[in-house]
Amino acid sequence: MTFSEAVAELPDIVRIWVLWLTVVMFVVPLVLALFRETRMAGYVALAASFVLAVAMNLFYAQVGMVRLLGLPHILVWTPLLIWLAPKLRAPGVRRLPRALLALFCLTILVSLVFDYVDVIRWIAGDRASLIGA
Repeated sequence: MTFSEAVAELPDIVRIWVLWLTVVMFVVPLVLALFRETRMAGYVALAASFVLAVAMNLFYAQVGMVRLLGLPHILVWTPLLIWLAPKLRAPGVRRLPRALLALFCLTILVSLVFDYVDVIRWIAGDRASLIGA
C-alpha cells in the first residue's frame, strides 16, 4: 500500500486535515514567493514542503502508518516555525502576505501539537497501525 492509499484509509476528519495541510504547504508558499517581502520565506517554506513530502513517503515505506510518522514533521517544521515566526512581526510586510504567513505558521503549529503527541505516544509504546490491517 502506498502512502496515498494509506491516507485514504484514515477517518474522514484526518483526510480533510491532510488535504488542508497539502494545500497550505504548497499553495501558500507559492503565493508568498510572489511578494518581495516574503519571497525568501515562500521559497524556504516550499523547499521544506517538498523535503517533507519526500520524507513522509520514504519514512512511511519503512515504518508504515504509525504514530512515529509525525517525526518528519517535527524535524522539518519545528525549525521552520522558529525561523518563520519572527517574520510575522517584520516591518514592511503587507497585510495579505502577513496573513498568509500567519495561516502557514498556525497550520504548522496545530499539526506539530498532534505530531508531538503522536511521537510521544509511540515512544510510550502505542505502536499499532493507524489504519485497519
